[in-house]
Amino acid sequence: MRFFFENNMATVAQVKEAGFFYCSTGDPLWNNVLPSSQRERRVSRLNRTGNNKTGWARRLTALLVTACLVMAMALPVYAEGDLLPDAPGEVELLEDEPGTASGEDTVPPEQNTAAPEPEQSAEPEQPAPTETPEPTAEPTPTPEPTEQPEMDAEEAEDMDGALEVSTQSNQFTVYFAVPSSWKVTRNSKITFNAQRGNGGGEYDGEIGEQSMALVPDKITSKGQRIYKIILTNGDKTICPWGGYVWMQFTLDESHKVRVTAPPEENNTASHFVKVEVFNDKYYDGDANSENGDVAWNNANWADALALPDPAAHTAFGSQRMVFENLSDSDLANVTAVFTEQDSSGNTTATETVTIGNVAKNEKQGFEIPTSACSSVQFFAENGGNQLSTSYNFYEQGTDENTFLYNASKKYCFTYKVNNQSTWGTPQGKQGKQVIYFDATFSWLSYENEKNETHNGAIGCGMPTNDGKLWCYLTGVGKDPITKEMNRLKDTNIWYYEVPDGYTKIRFASWAVENENAADNGDGTAMMDIPADLSEPCFFADASDDVIYNGGNRGGYWAEKGSLRNAKEGKKLTDDVVDISKEPFTEDPNTKYVTSTLYDYYTDYELNGNNRDRYSRAYYAPGKGNGFAKQRSWVTFRQFDRALSDYYESCKAQFPIYTGHFQPSYSDWGIRFDGISAALNLWGLNSVFKNENRFMAINNSTINENGNNDGEHYDYAYQGLVKSETSTGDATGEPLLKDTKDNTKVAEPHFNKAFLSGTNTKNAKLGDVYDNVAFPFTKRQIFDEDKGVDYWYFDSQDTTLYLKQDSTTEQYFLKSSTQNREQSRNLDSDSASKTIKKNGEDVSSYGYFPFNETATAGWASTYNYGFGTKLQMDFTLTDDGMVETEKADGTTEKTSIKFFFSGDDDVWVFIDGQLALDVGGAHGKVSGLLEFGETNTKDGKKNSVTAYVSRVKTGGTSDNDKDETNGNRAVKTVTYNGEKISFYAESTPLVEKDTPLVLDKGKKHTLTMYYMERGMWESNMAVAFNFPDNNELQVQKVVDLKNVTDDDFRNCFKNQKIFNFTIQNQATHYGTTLAAKPNPSDTEKVNLTATGNTIKPATEPTESNKGDYIFELVKNPWPDSKPDSGQDPGQDTGQNTEQVLHWYARYMDTQSAAREKRRGILTLENPINIKDMRFLTFQVYVDTTDGSEGDLSLNNLYLELLDDKDVQKGSLDTSGINGATYGSVEVTTDQWVTVKLDLHKMKERDGFSDNVKTIRVGDNYNRNIYFRDFTFIPKAVPSKMTGFTTDQKEIPDYGSAESGHLENAENAQYTSSNDTDTQLVDKDGRFVLEAGETVTFSDQFRRGSYISLKEELNENLYDTKWTVCENGKEVESMSGGKSVSLLDPAPPLIEQKGSGPDDGRTEKITSETEQESGNVQNIYNGQKPTTANTIVFRSYKDPDETKSTLTKLKVKYVNTVKTGGLKIQKKAAAGEENTIKGTYTFKVTFNDVGGEGLEEKPIERTVTIDMNKGDTGTITGIPVGTRYTIEEVTPQDGSRLQSVTVPDGNEAHVINNTMVEGMIVASENPSNPNDLKVTAIFTNTKRKLINIEFDKLWKDANGTVLGTTNQPNEIYIQLQRKNSAADAQWEVVDYPTSGSKYVTVRHTDNGWLYPFNNLDQYPVGGSAANNYIYRIVEGTVDDKGSFNPAAEDGTITIDGKTYVVKAEAEATANSKTDSAGSSTGNTATVTPDGTITGGSGKIVLTNKLQNPKFALDIIKKDAEPNNEGQDVFLKDVEFKLEKLVETTTGGEPQWVVDKNYKFDSTKTDSITGTTGTDGKIISNPFTNLEPGTYRLTETKAHPGYNLLAQPIVIKFTQDGKCYIDGEEVKKEDKTFNKGANNTYTMTLTVLNRKTPELPHTGADAPSLWLLIGMPLAVAGLLIFTFRYNRKGGRRH
Repeated sequence: MRFFFENNMATVAQVKEAGFFYCSTGDPLWNNVLPSSQRERRVSRLNRTGNNKTGWARRLTALLVTACLVMAMALPVYAEGDLLPDAPGEVELLEDEPGTASGEDTVPPEQNTAAPEPEQSAEPEQPAPTETPEPTAEPTPTPEPTEQPEMDAEEAEDMDGALEVSTQSNQFTVYFAVPSSWKVTRNSKITFNAQRGNGGGEYDGEIGEQSMALVPDKITSKGQRIYKIILTNGDKTICPWGGYVWMQFTLDESHKVRVTAPPEENNTASHFVKVEVFNDKYYDGDANSENGDVAWNNANWADALALPDPAAHTAFGSQRMVFENLSDSDLANVTAVFTEQDSSGNTTATETVTIGNVAKNEKQGFEIPTSACSSVQFFAENGGNQLSTSYNFYEQGTDENTFLYNASKKYCFTYKVNNQSTWGTPQGKQGKQVIYFDATFSWLSYENEKNETHNGAIGCGMPTNDGKLWCYLTGVGKDPITKEMNRLKDTNIWYYEVPDGYTKIRFASWAVENENAADNGDGTAMMDIPADLSEPCFFADASDDVIYNGGNRGGYWAEKGSLRNAKEGKKLTDDVVDISKEPFTEDPNTKYVTSTLYDYYTDYELNGNNRDRYSRAYYAPGKGNGFAKQRSWVTFRQFDRALSDYYESCKAQFPIYTGHFQPSYSDWGIRFDGISAALNLWGLNSVFKNENRFMAINNSTINENGNNDGEHYDYAYQGLVKSETSTGDATGEPLLKDTKDNTKVAEPHFNKAFLSGTNTKNAKLGDVYDNVAFPFTKRQIFDEDKGVDYWYFDSQDTTLYLKQDSTTEQYFLKSSTQNREQSRNLDSDSASKTIKKNGEDVSSYGYFPFNETATAGWASTYNYGFGTKLQMDFTLTDDGMVETEKADGTTEKTSIKFFFSGDDDVWVFIDGQLALDVGGAHGKVSGLLEFGETNTKDGKKNSVTAYVSRVKTGGTSDNDKDETNGNRAVKTVTYNGEKISFYAESTPLVEKDTPLVLDKGKKHTLTMYYMERGMWESNMAVAFNFPDNNELQVQKVVDLKNVTDDDFRNCFKNQKIFNFTIQNQATHYGTTLAAKPNPSDTEKVNLTATGNTIKPATEPTESNKGDYIFELVKNPWPDSKPDSGQDPGQDTGQNTEQVLHWYARYMDTQSAAREKRRGILTLENPINIKDMRFLTFQVYVDTTDGSEGDLSLNNLYLELLDDKDVQKGSLDTSGINGATYGSVEVTTDQWVTVKLDLHKMKERDGFSDNVKTIRVGDNYNRNIYFRDFTFIPKAVPSKMTGFTTDQKEIPDYGSAESGHLENAENAQYTSSNDTDTQLVDKDGRFVLEAGETVTFSDQFRRGSYISLKEELNENLYDTKWTVCENGKEVESMSGGKSVSLLDPAPPLIEQKGSGPDDGRTEKITSETEQESGNVQNIYNGQKPTTANTIVFRSYKDPDETKSTLTKLKVKYVNTVKTGGLKIQKKAAAGEENTIKGTYTFKVTFNDVGGEGLEEKPIERTVTIDMNKGDTGTITGIPVGTRYTIEEVTPQDGSRLQSVTVPDGNEAHVINNTMVEGMIVASENPSNPNDLKVTAIFTNTKRKLINIEFDKLWKDANGTVLGTTNQPNEIYIQLQRKNSAADAQWEVVDYPTSGSKYVTVRHTDNGWLYPFNNLDQYPVGGSAANNYIYRIVEGTVDDKGSFNPAAEDGTITIDGKTYVVKAEAEATANSKTDSAGSSTGNTATVTPDGTITGGSGKIVLTNKLQNPKFALDIIKKDAEPNNEGQDVFLKDVEFKLEKLVETTTGGEPQWVVDKNYKFDSTKTDSITGTTGTDGKIISNPFTNLEPGTYRLTETKAHPGYNLLAQPIVIKFTQDGKCYIDGEEVKKEDKTFNKGANNTYTMTLTVLNRKTPELPHTGADAPSLWLLIGMPLAVAGLLIFTFRYNRKGGRRH
């Protein structure tokens, strides 16, 4: 365990040997004890009545004594303390070529026309083929060869010559994928036969059975074996005519497949297929029928060279496996662990697949991972219960645990008990099963498109138009049946209950009775009914393109009701949209705007297809030529139907659809109204129909007044969306206008939830790509604004395609010059469009981000239908204007603008308010926003005016706004040489009559929504001249190349853990304050509110008092101003602050006892945190009490409960890790601030945001203090700095006056991952996450110094930084009059360290204000020396000769360091030949990277097959990650004997069963598998037992002691001996070799401690000589030696004496003792607590023994006799009484305990009398129990006085003695411990003689004076002398 103190790290020493750590300090009380061994104790009875602590008081007492002498009173008696003496290789993977994936019909384009005959110059003309008989339904035997017609000699000679030539080359290969139903092994023989020709000639017959060869390096993904045969084209006996009539593959007479060639083009009665069609292809035996004749189908032949190599162990990736539970019980948390073995024999777990709970007689499917893996093993209980051995499913090996996977017949693992598990198909109950057919996409009529469908079919879809659907079923030994299916009510799902034994099915829209291919998608192929699905449902494809091309309808099987996603369901490897991956490098002088792209799926894409692959055969590009069809125009039918449902549900009055909807013009050919009834779209259906509006919105040529003149192509339709977003700000989405009850309904095209599956089709309807970098370049584009640069993008000039960064996975748009033609704009006939530019016709290019792999000019492959959201922050100048230079050189102001031109819909929002409306499906329409200034009642604001080029009638426009009817343009601009006139002008409104105005000086957010939905053109031009800023960007990249596991990679995502500090020193101008946030928005918890309740979860009782504490206490660790938390600004010198104190006595490392440990603060008034972003609090971890355990945020938990007790934060057993904002170093013994991100705190469903309760706790026993719980919103300032290029207005952060670097507190920045402005905190800190870039705009003056530093975690990361300018790495720098450089200049690219230093120094020149004295800035021209700095200036042009803007970026790349672990399995000595099985280990990782990055523990499994190697590894784990390794119970009957950790590892053994450790960096990073052994697990097949230890504590009366009266730890030792009579006990080293004892600490689970894996008998022995085990308790001395309890069982712990009694019991142990057997556990126990012969439990009960006390009294004279000898007094009588405390009248009083028995006769008191030696005769004051006693002198020695007062003596349970309330210290040596828990207090009582007084009756007063005065003086002298000499001061 490590503690962090600021930047230094200290390691606390490990103590004892149990693997725990602790910290302690000395008790300061002990340091103040003064030695008093020589002090005599005297008790003055006379002085007890006063306070004698001061000198004057003592002397006053002496005078009083003198007065007493004068009055003849008794002298005082002293009690004196007696002075006693200090007694393997590489495999090449063959990949599919683009467009030729396995199983795909890849007919080249040229095959769409008649293929030419190959040249055969040497070959005679082929004889005319003979008539072929009609094929029959049943396969016929091969006909006998018929007699061939004779050739003449010349013909024969020519034939032979030709064949001899061709035989020398032209080899071809035929492959065959064996049907899954055939039983074949690696030794099976497959033969090939074929018929050569159709004629009856000599060379037209069969070639005869030819042996095929097994291909060991090829296999299908379904597990079919591949055979091949190499033949020669032209060989007269093999292939004389370049092809075959049929080909046949045979296993035996019952298993053969004959594939008949297709008919020849010119003679359909003759069948023939050429070699080039099937060469190097394989026939899929599973394609149609298992046996008999099948017709030719190109789809059944696939590229054999693309087949995977089984040796790569990836062939079966994504295939299904099934786990079937046929045991007698349910199984919980079943997992499948897939492993791979490297060339060295090391087995590594590659992936653990969660199967879940599997009830008995149930099954559950799962997928084989796509990563390399060859074996699988099953477990239950998350790896805790091994269900199977490891099975190799690639048939590698010869034992029973290897097989070849097959997706049809060997894919299901059937689990049974007693090793009866098998692989095959499911074996469970095979009763009737309901299957389903989802017709959501397939049930759409195309009957009005007969001219377009395949063969003019009716195009009814599936089911028929009247809802009928049939299924055809077959099964082995079953007669085929055809059944009509039923429809589930109110759904598009049909179902049928399949009878037992039927395993194959096809669906059709007719009463299908065979497997013949469907005509146009009205039937499916024959399919296996999935055995791994509970409710198997076939999700039928949409009709495009099968209804046009013909054939069977596709689809996929999945669970009924699951989200429809064809790509995932079909396991397709091709993406629906091709997005290439490459590194993202920012282009210089480019502004990247954050965007979101939305891609809408056509019907073809909904089937999982890529639009690039769409057929181009049905048309030729250009005007007409077959493209003008509904097939081409209405491609989004299912998407539009989902939109229609969406609109109908909210009664939307302005429905927006996607596609080309041809208007109903009589002369416009194919019209949409021909198919609109079938689509039944909202707006054109019977429920809501407004045809004019529908067409005006969704077609560019029509307006809403019915004026169908076709002249509105370039007109916008306004009023489709509401005037504000769903949230009213920039975070919202556009809303549909005029919905039912005016509810807020998001426009679905930009609704991620709708596109992702929240729709009536329950389907993924498109993709959303977030955080896409959209590039803009700078250019002067408006003639009216000469000299004004605009950031702009124009698709006519720049072609952009979507890319993904190969490392960070960030999406970005990149310009392309090579693939521009794929973005050519086309028209509705697929002809290329041109435009006029500078008087010339030029090609028109559009914005098509998904088109990179489309075919140029072919509209059918274009990816139409998409949206883009652009979002940017901007700040306006005060008047909304910028200066521009006129032609004559003078300057004038021009407005700030945002410009758009293009199609289709565009809506621009500013701060969530609609500012520009260019909606509708239209051609190129332009829009413009101009900013300015306006007066309002609240003062001057920025204004905005909107212009649109043309607007059609409809929506919010009551007439066309164009140049007709004499209308004149309201504004004209010239954009890129194109004159644009605007006829519509408006002022955007927030609400009626309330214009949109913008606060000055604030940041605003512009959001532009763009949609391409009308097809053909996709023009986009965007330009803006928002004032630019000086920028400093900081980018964080986390390089995960070394992290190989996705779960660990994901730990670094969305984690705000990278802390940065930034400081600034202004070198020019004076002081300018930074804007501060508004503090009134925070909510601080008042801990002292009277209505709060504060309590621990476990209510305190007498038995657990002190175990759990949660209370409000005075701050024991006050700040320098103690009361700062209560009264800011005042320091009274008194600490009055109240803080929360939490404590739990025991450890709870698994957080299993959280219910007991929580501290609960219930607030008087709930706090609403809806608008809050952070929760901060301070925590103080006190280690002065010896607290121990890992100090980690994983262990600290904080939970928020709302007013209904719904929880947020630290759910289940998680800590606050993962929710922190930035990494937190919880330094001990000081207050530390923790900041939690409320957005990252997970919550239960229904959390209301009203926080009523705060609960805290920790998993370890430590004292923790909490204070300052504060909820705060995101730090958004009340007023921002605003746009300015005036450098003196930029904050200096106090550095102008201080002259050195200052924290940039309140510097504002924006984030690429957030829309809000944020602030640097008071410590100069801000926090980033992986992939995030923050931008400081105009926050630092040019020429100022910036110190940027990352708080490095060098244990976990290698960190490098790079400085960039304008997106380009700084490779060199220039000097000038502004800065001076170092020589040589330091490098700024990929440098290690926390922050950059460019070596530059800002100069002070004559022009600077420092020398002019105009401004107070004390910069002296010296570069700061306290930190690395950069000068905030351009490196290329520091003197600003070309630009006055500085744009720098510092990019930090953190490469994660990784390590791994290696587990070794060993056999116990002598068992090397028996421990040869497969062994599995469960590895659990937590505290990832040492920073707790995981949401939950990550579990992996390592499997070691001892037949292949003895180690297994896991690599690529982030350094600092903690782990545990434990072995899963083996299946070979062996048991874990021991666990050891080799020296030098950061790990240790727990309970001899588990290893706990931490990942360290690999010593050989180049070879991550080169690892030292982490842990060794040794197994034996000898009998092992487990013994569990427990401890009970009782007091002397047998009552269980409360935990507060128990010690914190004890020491025990395990001992054993053999059963021989004279055997001696020996110590068992446990848990590791050399461990002579075990330290056991109390936890929330008590004192339990397991001794695991103990030998039942000696090595080589048997049960005849079992070991006898016992557990002995003892103590450990200062030298670390174990000292067992005394022979009589007594032991003293913490000063208390106990008698230890052992009891044992036999316990069943399923892991070791076969407790489930008939014999049960064979262990025996003895009364004295020993166990032999089996497992058991030993309980040691410690009964507290009352200590016995004796009181020795010595009575003597205060003065020795004349010889200096002590004078002992006899016959002095003392009485001893036992006192007990009672309460009388509410006041405590001590009274005599009448029930206490001193002996059998004395119950209230006992007396003793001194003898001649002054001691009590036969001392009765012995065997005294702990308690309070009163000693009274009842009879004095003659001539002596009695004690003035009794002496109160207290003896305690822990062996202490108090005299009159004052403890007798050991140093006094008057109180001594004896044997057997006895103590003796020796009390010496001194007395003086009573002085003789005058006789009674003396009559002379002078006699009194003569006698009294001398006596008084003498008494005073004696008293003073004796007091000082004897030490009268009492302690």
